Amino acid sequence: MKTDLSFSRREFLAQTFGGMAVAGMGPFIQGCQTDMAASVVRPNLPLAMWALTGTLESDDVCRQLDAYHDVGWGVVLYPRSGSELEYLGDEWFERIRFIVEQSAARKMEVWLYDEFCWPSGHAKGLVTKEHPELEAQVMHVARDGKSHIERIPDSANLLLRAATDRFLAVTHEKYATAIGEYFGSTVRAIFTDEPSLAGQHKARKPGESLWQLTWSSEIDKALDGDFPQRLARAGDVEHSPLWRDYWAAYTRVFHDSWIMPIARWCDAHKMAMSGHLLGEHSFGHQVAFNGSVRRQLSEFGLPGIDEISTRIDPEKCEALTLAAIAELTGRERMIEVYALGPPSMSMETMKKMVDLCSVCGVDRFILAICPFDLRGGVIKREYLGIFGPQQPWFREYAKVYTGYVAEAAERARKARPLGVPWPSDEELWSAAGPAPARSDALKKMTEKFVMAAREVIRARLEKCNAVPSISTTRKKLEADWKFMPKGLNSLRLDQPVLNIVDMLRTAELSVQSQLVTGLKINGTKINLENEPVDKQFDLSYRRIQVAKLLRTGENRFEIETPEPKPLKFLPALILWGDFAVDAQGSIIAPPKTIKPGDWRQQGYPAFCGAGRYCAEVKLDVIPKFLGVDSGGYPVHVTCNGKDLGLRAWPPFRFNLGDTGRTGQNEIVIEITSTLGHLFVPRESPPVGLIETWIEC
Repeated sequence: MKTDLSFSRREFLAQTFGGMAVAGMGPFIQGCQTDMAASVVRPNLPLAMWALTGTLESDDVCRQLDAYHDVGWGVVLYPRSGSELEYLGDEWFERIRFIVEQSAARKMEVWLYDEFCWPSGHAKGLVTKEHPELEAQVMHVARDGKSHIERIPDSANLLLRAATDRFLAVTHEKYATAIGEYFGSTVRAIFTDEPSLAGQHKARKPGESLWQLTWSSEIDKALDGDFPQRLARAGDVEHSPLWRDYWAAYTRVFHDSWIMPIARWCDAHKMAMSGHLLGEHSFGHQVAFNGSVRRQLSEFGLPGIDEISTRIDPEKCEALTLAAIAELTGRERMIEVYALGPPSMSMETMKKMVDLCSVCGVDRFILAICPFDLRGGVIKREYLGIFGPQQPWFREYAKVYTGYVAEAAERARKARPLGVPWPSDEELWSAAGPAPARSDALKKMTEKFVMAAREVIRARLEKCNAVPSISTTRKKLEADWKFMPKGLNSLRLDQPVLNIVDMLRTAELSVQSQLVTGLKINGTKINLENEPVDKQFDLSYRRIQVAKLLRTGENRFEIETPEPKPLKFLPALILWGDFAVDAQGSIIAPPKTIKPGDWRQQGYPAFCGAGRYCAEVKLDVIPKFLGVDSGGYPVHVTCNGKDLGLRAWPPFRFNLGDTGRTGQNEIVIEITSTLGHLFVPRESPPVGLIETWIEC
């Protein structure tokens, strides 16, 4: 395992199979409700997977906790790449205690995360440090049945009880020492995330042994100590019934060595074991990674699933994953959502994921991720999901999301299992062979199960989302819209030269602290150490007032950076100001009016914020409703000075009620974009006042 995490999740998965992760809370809540009441009013149904980066200065911690508290979210304390504190060191626990104390004062729910970044089980290399006997082992098996055992340095063997005990000692026990008095009240669960072993169950590469399987002395004992010898005598090794014995032993050992010790520790400390397993989406992967996903998940106090693909179409959804969590009735059930992004994800997509999961019984939503700051983007480069205060929609519309999750949770608690018959563990193990993920028999069983499960999920969604039709006549609303950003326009600067046609009155520059080690603007050297941290946008940036350094015509930005080219999800420089951008990329004065349509084509190609449209509209009759197409992004409307409300997702229909009048009406429509429209503007969907209409 690479403890510096300079590799991607996808690269790790290419050589890793094991698993679990996410969060929920069942029997724990029933048993500890009285103890919790003193510090937590009720569970915060959404929780921010709060990636703890930087140094976690106290005022910044409090400001972000206030933001999450104000929208009704709790937090999962997620150690992440970009942290400048020694993981599990004294300063780390001092900061954790401060966060928990502040959360308790705000009556916020807190979960711990049991690893540095991902995957769980290794404690960033501490489990095997000076303990080579706890290193993972892999059995390499050739077609003739001959085998040999290989150790994997720095990767803990989760199939050894001794390795799990050491993991608990260097993580859970230290948290208990630091903040144990908050366990069962403010701190309500520990999230284990896909515990797995680098190099296990990986696909065969040219020149490698045909099959590679997890091994430990405990599996050897469970198989009577002679499994390698029996394989060597098996004849047709690939189709030998011995593999059924192996997977039965693997399931039992993974359960007894990893799952149960952690579950019992959490129970003894008045908390829920939560999280999710790796390889949920097919029977083959379930066997390869967990032996039996239902057996392992059933031990979780708050079982969870990982639906990072954000597949909201019931015809494409991870039906097997959802069916597994639907089985575990009588407790809270959790999902880690949205982690792959993109950062331009609409709240409509977020809502649809809530709908999909709630009909399968999921009532707790962990939003991955919500970074303390963006410095982890230097390491995590291939995708980005951001759902915290950096998103411009967060402060106004996250409350709407919270309310909807609460409603969906009420429905989720009434959800029954999908009712699709599951194969028994024995059937799965017997069909698995030495490579379950490639087993044709398990693929067919998965396909059959998934088709039946999707039918049930589709029917539930149709019933859940049934909306009575309203008979109205729709008419396009013609108006001359004035447009003004609420706040400053934004533009990422990836080129060294910026042409300014019309001079800016206000110009501020966000400079990424990790990416920019030196900066000159039109020849003037900037002392970045003297510039303030950017608390308006993100703490990993510095914010510089640059209006006096800019000029009409060509402006040159010279940066010193270790990066050979711009990072997709982490701009080195971001310009903020009262400007627009023409088709050639030059800075011009903001337009006085704007046509309906995508604002990116009308001077705001990378605007990250709320845009305000205002028009005087003449109405011959008073309509019932005002309709808005914003590209799917949040909308807030006022008419004649009266607030008609805000909508986080369609339908963007606003009841004019007694606010409209015949004659002139002032209509103001605010539309909010996303961080993705700034970071990856060309890949993000259209946004703006695409169309408006009235319904009579």
